[in-house]
Amino acid sequence: MLALNRKRAISSDEDCTYKQEKKQTIDQTKEVDESDQEHDERESYYRRLVGNFFMVGFEGTSVNEEIASLISKYYIGSIILSGRNFIDATQTKKLITDLQAIAKNSGYKYPIIFVIDEEGGMLNSLFDREFVTQFPGAMAMGAAGSVDLTYKVYRSIAKELKSIGFSMYLGPVLDILKYRVATFIQQMIGVRAYGYNAQSVVEMGRVAAKAFKDEQLFNCGKHFPGYGSATINSNFELPMILESTEQLFESSLIPYMELIKEDLLDSILVGGCAVPGVNNNDLHACLSPTIVTNILRDQLNFKGVVVSECLLLEALDRNFGVVQGCISAFSVGCDLIMLCSNYRIQREAIVALKSVIEDCSIDQKIVENSLDRIHHLHKKLPSWTEVLADRPMLSPDVIAHHKSLSMKAYEKSITVIRDAGLPINKYLNENVENENTILILTPLITPLYETIDESGHKSHINSIDKTEFSKLNLNYGEDVFIKFGQYLSKYRSGYNILHSSYNSNGITSFHEELILKSKVILFFCAETSNNLYQVGVSKHVSMLCNSIPNRSKVIDTTNSKKMIIISVASPTDFLYDINLGGSPTGYVCTYDYTFDALYHLPKILFGERKATGKIPGLIVQPTSKTANVEKNNHRKHSWLVETFNFKRDWNNLVTLLKNNNYLAYSEKDSVLTSLKLLMYDTENHCCFVVRNTSLNIILGFSSAWVYPNHTKNSIGGKTNIGNFMFLLVDRNKRDISIGNYLYTKTVKYLFEDRDCFKVYLGRNFPKFTTINDLLLNPTEGNNRTLEFFKSYGCDLSDEASVSAISSHLGRAHTGAGKSKLQNLQGSCNLGFGINQSIEVITDENILDKSTGVQNGPKSQLDVNILKKKVKCLMKLDNILSWKVSENLVRQLQVVGIMFDICRNPADILSSQNSTSNDIERQLDLSSHEIYSELLKDFNSCGKDKQYFDGSSNLQIIVAIEPLRKSIVGSLVVFNDKSKFSKFYPSLQFSTELQLSQLQRYACIAGLFVDPSYTALSEVFELGLICTALMFVKGQHKDCPRVFITDVNENQVKSLNDNGFDIVDRYYNYYGVIIED
Repeated sequence: MLALNRKRAISSDEDCTYKQEKKQTIDQTKEVDESDQEHDERESYYRRLVGNFFMVGFEGTSVNEEIASLISKYYIGSIILSGRNFIDATQTKKLITDLQAIAKNSGYKYPIIFVIDEEGGMLNSLFDREFVTQFPGAMAMGAAGSVDLTYKVYRSIAKELKSIGFSMYLGPVLDILKYRVATFIQQMIGVRAYGYNAQSVVEMGRVAAKAFKDEQLFNCGKHFPGYGSATINSNFELPMILESTEQLFESSLIPYMELIKEDLLDSILVGGCAVPGVNNNDLHACLSPTIVTNILRDQLNFKGVVVSECLLLEALDRNFGVVQGCISAFSVGCDLIMLCSNYRIQREAIVALKSVIEDCSIDQKIVENSLDRIHHLHKKLPSWTEVLADRPMLSPDVIAHHKSLSMKAYEKSITVIRDAGLPINKYLNENVENENTILILTPLITPLYETIDESGHKSHINSIDKTEFSKLNLNYGEDVFIKFGQYLSKYRSGYNILHSSYNSNGITSFHEELILKSKVILFFCAETSNNLYQVGVSKHVSMLCNSIPNRSKVIDTTNSKKMIIISVASPTDFLYDINLGGSPTGYVCTYDYTFDALYHLPKILFGERKATGKIPGLIVQPTSKTANVEKNNHRKHSWLVETFNFKRDWNNLVTLLKNNNYLAYSEKDSVLTSLKLLMYDTENHCCFVVRNTSLNIILGFSSAWVYPNHTKNSIGGKTNIGNFMFLLVDRNKRDISIGNYLYTKTVKYLFEDRDCFKVYLGRNFPKFTTINDLLLNPTEGNNRTLEFFKSYGCDLSDEASVSAISSHLGRAHTGAGKSKLQNLQGSCNLGFGINQSIEVITDENILDKSTGVQNGPKSQLDVNILKKKVKCLMKLDNILSWKVSENLVRQLQVVGIMFDICRNPADILSSQNSTSNDIERQLDLSSHEIYSELLKDFNSCGKDKQYFDGSSNLQIIVAIEPLRKSIVGSLVVFNDKSKFSKFYPSLQFSTELQLSQLQRYACIAGLFVDPSYTALSEVFELGLICTALMFVKGQHKDCPRVFITDVNENQVKSLNDNGFDIVDRYYNYYGVIIED
């Protein structure tokens, strides 16, 4: 209800002193005419009074007649300056000083309160590289997540603004942003908010408000009662807040309640939105007595200054008129009425409010209380001497410190929401610049704030040097990202940069040609809810990147482009992946498009720095708590699991491995020989896939190996041992049970189809990959995976052991490491999941002297338990420059050990079978399996031979004790041309090695030394290794790099001394599954 309709019914006894004085004056005028002097004095009094209640703005970068009149004639107490008043900091300081001088000469008791709306990020209306630091906006600070850094940033902002002459800052923003899933409703606040929940907003709003108070710059919390859920109502053309009073108190009002309770707010700005759930009408919040008086003043007990939203609102002008709105806002409790422009309306509003007050239409108490609150601020202002003094700007040292803070804040704020495709350098070929093209696609953006100098030249925060880019025929808004494109092109060598803009016209044939030429596409977007065309363009680009011409043609995903979406505004624009079934898109958010925000982006794109920003108050990925599911939950999805078909699935498997960082993107299909050979082996090896059958894209993959015919080690007639080698679910397709079904299928295959009585998880022979060992890499994802297994009782610790096993044969045993795994739902990195009960057991193995295989002590069950150990993959970079140590030669001469090539693997197994039964001297089962595999090949005939094919691509080297002519140690040396390399695809999975761009390699495996020679084991091992290296150096000079697999940690130092370096560390297995 408007103020003119709200005259209070006052009895004669309750007449205010002000009205009595006026009545006496009227009575006196009946007798004597009032003098002109008395009239002028009264007129001046009311103008001086009413001027306190207005905050006005004007156009122009210097003093003009209109603002001079508003000061000298209407005694305006507060002035808000904006981009139309700014050229730079020096000009702004002079403008403020000139206006203050007019106020002083007009008899002002206190200086004018100069106000600025400078929220950081894209919302800075005053920018000056020399004296004003570009700081991040609110949500970027929330994403950075540092309370201490936030306080320092806002105190620096306050210091700079105060040095220019400002007295009040319209902030902090205390709106709690509401996230709406899968909707494109236009929201008003966006990245201006600190976050998506009350905690993040209170936390950051508190330190921001405190920083301003500590620097003695008035703050102003906004936008009461909360714009976080406000949307544009097309029927009323008016922003709407749809919450009820109860809902406001449960969420939106919490930041205000907390900061008011702590007395941190000098003032609060009440918004211009309609709140129909509170008012039952479309009345603006700042005109509502329920909002301002009842809620803010009475229930929240706010004693500070209340500022109205700028009342030059189209809906208000059409419904009631701006002047009537000003009177209404003041009458309901707004102390400062904001009118940002329009001298005519400003003057009419001042005169109208003066008339209403003078006519006593507004209770005198309202006037007095507002004046007291405003004077309370006035008394904290600097003195006239300080205000008019010619003080210098902040020193370069102070500004340099502020810029350092800004860089730190911007760097910490960058948020990687989906890391698919990162780092991008893995998709670029080294030293082949003409093949490495990065395309930048940016939208046309109209800068939010521009300045216009005296010559009429427009500039904005990302303005470029027009002379430097004079040859470019730029459309309006294209210059926003030009500087970033230039910066990225010079950031590193080895790639080309193409840069083009897009608009609502969509993707043209020119854009398609650029995409075809590029390997990486950086797709920039900004506020898609307000620019829906960007969504359509992004999907078109994604389709082109994934090479999907139509549903009927074959899809070539191996040559697809990598698309990284970069939001320079809201982090929720592409919270859900828009890829059309192809390669997943990465998603990064910088929260604004200033060059300062984009400066650190290349570090993230090229993997030089890990992004630490988090979307404030919005959980994107499930935590370990939410990831855990109840054991008895029903599955939400069922999946078809198929056997791997090489012709159909090979290319898509390579794509899956690349997209999930197990292969370098530049890795060529032709060099993955080891993995191909493993996939070809269908006798002992089997793989399973879950596919998108329409597009033939692999969503998940598992791999299993069978060690056949352990006849002495059987349970219930089963004679084989299995190795669950690898399980991978695409990073963007997890938590929907794909891993569960792959796991179930794989374990069923091993136990039922292949008669395995035991299965190792992640055994080191064959070793699919050494990347990202769960136990050795304590990343957040790996910890979640381990916690997932532990939640089902699985003990994966290094010390876990089981002394015996309870079996279905009824033999009673006990053990601390035995556990059940049931109903795993595939929510972890590896996506393990199984339906049946299984046991995970870790224990030491016992060697049977007569057979060379492992038997449980005093047990009818031969469980062949292998001790869990950390192993290393090591490498020697250049065999050609390597020399055998003279000290080692002398040691070998002393002990008299001879080295030779062994033709028959049976000799090695016979030697192993004769070793001690002491569990402290046990063999690594991997070496036993290696020589068993070689013996099987040795005994085969003709075309069936794979490894002993008459070439020197594989040799067995042995150490011989000369007196007894007995073998005391051995190893296998092979090169990348040997089919035996299929057992070590892990050598081609190391992202560090990138073998496709390096020389050929040789590898040493199966290192075995008779444990009876403990004192000499190091000498024997080095002797065997050096003999193998000399063999490679002499016979395979084209293999300069040599690897050693499964190195024990106590062997690392001696190998380091002989030129080897560690490539990866890994456990020889994670656990053991025994069929229940």
